[in-house]
Amino acid sequence: MPTFKITGPDGKTYRVSGENAEGAFQALQQHLGASAQPEREGQASIDLRREMSDATQNFGSRNDGFGRNVDSFMRGAADTMTFGLADELTAAGGALTGVGGEFGEYGRNLRRERIIQDQRDQQDKVASLAGKIMGAVGGGVGLAKNGLSATTNAIRAGKGLAGVTKASATEGAILGGAQGFGSGEGAEDRLYNAGVGGFIGAGFGGALPSVTTAASGAVKGAIAPLVAPFRPAQYTDKALATYLRRSGKTPEQIVGIMRSAADDGQPMYTLADAMGNAGQRALVPVTRTPNDARQEVTDFLVRRQLGQPQRLANALAEGFDAPQTSDRVSRALTSARDVEANQLYTAARQNAGPVNVTPILERIDETLSPGVNRVASPRDNIGYDTIEGSLARVRKMISDGNSQVTDFNTLFRAKLDLDDMIARADAQGAGNRAHYLSQVKREVDRALEDASPAYRSANDTFATRSRVIDSVAEGQAAKSGRVRAEDSIEAFERLTPDQQQAYRVGYVDPIIADIESHAMGPATNRARALTTPKYEQEFQAFAAPGRAEQLGSRIGRENRMFETSNAALGNSRTADNLGDIDDMANFDPAVLANLLTGNWKQAALTGVRQAFNAGKGLPPRVVERVGRSLMETDPDQALSMLGRVSQAQASRDRLRALILSSILQGSNAGVARLP
Repeated sequence: MPTFKITGPDGKTYRVSGENAEGAFQALQQHLGASAQPEREGQASIDLRREMSDATQNFGSRNDGFGRNVDSFMRGAADTMTFGLADELTAAGGALTGVGGEFGEYGRNLRRERIIQDQRDQQDKVASLAGKIMGAVGGGVGLAKNGLSATTNAIRAGKGLAGVTKASATEGAILGGAQGFGSGEGAEDRLYNAGVGGFIGAGFGGALPSVTTAASGAVKGAIAPLVAPFRPAQYTDKALATYLRRSGKTPEQIVGIMRSAADDGQPMYTLADAMGNAGQRALVPVTRTPNDARQEVTDFLVRRQLGQPQRLANALAEGFDAPQTSDRVSRALTSARDVEANQLYTAARQNAGPVNVTPILERIDETLSPGVNRVASPRDNIGYDTIEGSLARVRKMISDGNSQVTDFNTLFRAKLDLDDMIARADAQGAGNRAHYLSQVKREVDRALEDASPAYRSANDTFATRSRVIDSVAEGQAAKSGRVRAEDSIEAFERLTPDQQQAYRVGYVDPIIADIESHAMGPATNRARALTTPKYEQEFQAFAAPGRAEQLGSRIGRENRMFETSNAALGNSRTADNLGDIDDMANFDPAVLANLLTGNWKQAALTGVRQAFNAGKGLPPRVVERVGRSLMETDPDQALSMLGRVSQAQASRDRLRALILSSILQGSNAGVARLP
């Protein structure tokens, strides 16, 4: 029996069931205590009853079922898309234009539209409901396409379930409030319905994402083992889309990381490495479950890790511009210094005048004076100590007691001999003897410089070259953990560019030697030792100009590649063993035994159990394709693959967003009428 919405004499709105509009009106009168045949009926009541009767008769007299159903469908769609305001809008249009209603009669038009809508809802339930559903879909699509759906915007922004739930609850509250407001009558009723509709809409909107996600996951989980073996490419793309989303990076960002690695001499950097933890964890099922790509991926990761020492050594050598060992560099610098010194000292000797050795003798005699007197007038048999003996030898090379050396070349040779004596004293740990001899050497140098201005230039050049050679040893000492990074950096910054380069060589050579001397193995990460705070600070300061950032990136990638290998191959082997056992257990002798003994029921049950076990998770064909995709090292191929995966995921997200928005709007259209 149809239900009619009737405004009674008291101004209240009632929903009354009856065979027709007039019967419903009479039932309302009886309910309100009016007589079945009132002595006097008000004109307003008479007009309302006639209007309802006309509308009912006109509706029932139409034989055009198709046209009527189309009209019911359109009215249902309009009601949903206008948030329940379709009857008000139609009545207002008729009152303003006279089209579709009586000119200037908004109230009568509105009552008539509501009577007709109630009739449509009762008599053409399917068409009206279909219209409301399509109106909800159209409204949801319209909001989504125009960026007005908070739920759609949250999904497109890649927010998780919590973010989508919050947006859906907000949108549900807005839509429920709007639908409740449009479905009410009168200011008070509209406000009440808007509040209740918004509250219920918020609750429904908040629950909708979780419910749809759970339902979708259950369906996908049920059909995946059955469908995936026949559509491995599609399920591979879905898996990669999941890992891409978990990585938090766009395809362009991931490919950019891979290109940078290739440009820096690390072309073995894979898609899994660039994805970070998401890519590393994705390799675990590839290497821990039976599939055709398992051996291929494992071999690649092992070979790559075995090449880490050589890659690190090259990275350090290039980063510090130190292709040769510190010993070789020291020998080369020393040889170059000596060749240059011979040339300069030769020129100094050729242009030299007489030398004055008197200041040299005076410096020696400050120590040997008692001994000299003793030679002239011996008082005892006490001999020279080692210091006196060395000084006496130098004195004899430049004076015999009566005459002195005046030839520049002779004094220069004595100077070379004196250099050797000082070097031997240092080597023997005779610091005091070296100290006295060095004082004499300074006097010899002054005498030579006074006799030849070119000698001073040669001496300065020799000293400069010697300081460069000494910087190699200073760099070697700075590598020690006992030297603070702050101190070594301060000392490095005081050096000249040539000295800094020698310092770099001395610093990095023992580091490279340590890397090359460690035991090789896929479980060894030599890059980790290079990431201490001391090394990080010193590498940034000591690296060759413009190469510090590249060096840091290369070391960081080596750490990342080890993490990938360790995640896929390291840790416990229990998972590998279980996977192998499960793979071998796919053939169950019990099935054959039951068949041979005629136990068909038990054989069938055992076979079903085996089929179920084989169907758990993704099939090997999908895992295999995922593994090979994650091992991709070509940036162009990776971009093409990720672009395809991203576009497919975007299409699924758009569809999901449209479905959620449509459900949300449609549900709120019904929820708003509950108040």
